[in-house]
Amino acid sequence: MTVGSPGHGPGPLSYVVVGSCIVDFCVRVPRLPEQGETVLAESVTRSLGGKGANQATALRRLGGDVAIVAGVGADDFGAAFLDGFRREGIETRWIHRDAAAPTGVAFPMVLPGGGNAIVAAPSASMRLPVAAVEAAAARIRGASALLLQLEVPAAAAAAAMAIARQAGVPVYLNPAPFVAEAPQLAAGADVLIPNEVEAAALAGSPLRTPEDALRCAERLRALGPEAVAVTLGEQGAALSAPGIRRFTPAFPVTAVDSTGAGDAFCAGLVDARSRGASWPAALDFACACGALACRGPGAIPWLPTAAEVRTLVAGRP
Repeated sequence: MTVGSPGHGPGPLSYVVVGSCIVDFCVRVPRLPEQGETVLAESVTRSLGGKGANQATALRRLGGDVAIVAGVGADDFGAAFLDGFRREGIETRWIHRDAAAPTGVAFPMVLPGGGNAIVAAPSASMRLPVAAVEAAAARIRGASALLLQLEVPAAAAAAAMAIARQAGVPVYLNPAPFVAEAPQLAAGADVLIPNEVEAAALAGSPLRTPEDALRCAERLRALGPEAVAVTLGEQGAALSAPGIRRFTPAFPVTAVDSTGAGDAFCAGLVDARSRGASWPAALDFACACGALACRGPGAIPWLPTAAEVRTLVAGRP
């Protein structure tokens, strides 16, 4: 499938995100602890997050009509996600409330300079039933694009991808976190968007430089995707697509917390391509989205609007 035509079907661009809803407890630390060591945090902040929630919110702020298919607990955190999505204007009818598991939580450890390491307990997100995905089949078939990641069961992700592909809807897969089923799922994606850790796991070799990332993106296309974009954090992103081999440096920003940067990048790439942008222009737009998401602590509070992204892109020499 050739991805990137402006929209799918009549009406405004619409997106479906299948993914996680996880409450982030971000702790700022001077360094990561060694085994058996306690490191005192400088601060802690709580915010709604999870890759699914982040990506859905990012797409909504970029101007899309967005529905999310996700699992939350029948608890206060689950209710908070429903309230937050409604305030953003995100469709919530396909959120599965699980009485047997709590809403997921995560503990990003944020380092000086904005880098992070994250421990997550997805809980209800990893219990999303295939039936919940199938209930959203009509919405998926009518979408401009499907965006998903792997903080949900592989069976649920595969079901969503199959529905989309049968309807000709472009499938964008962010294979995070890397799981055993990731290579098989990658084969069913039109566009694969791993970071350097996930790309290295898929390709079986480490990435250190932009050239490494470009070569890896080319190899990963052999799995089946039409295009592969590998994010390299503060270095930028590498892309391999038909007739395209490109590395885009990151936009310089004062990074406070990079927790939501990868999710903002994914949303930016999906939105730009769905609006008909070329691959180089879409890569620039996605990198700008990722940079702007690093401006403050937590993910969702700092996801940018389309106007903010266009301003940053326009200011690059």
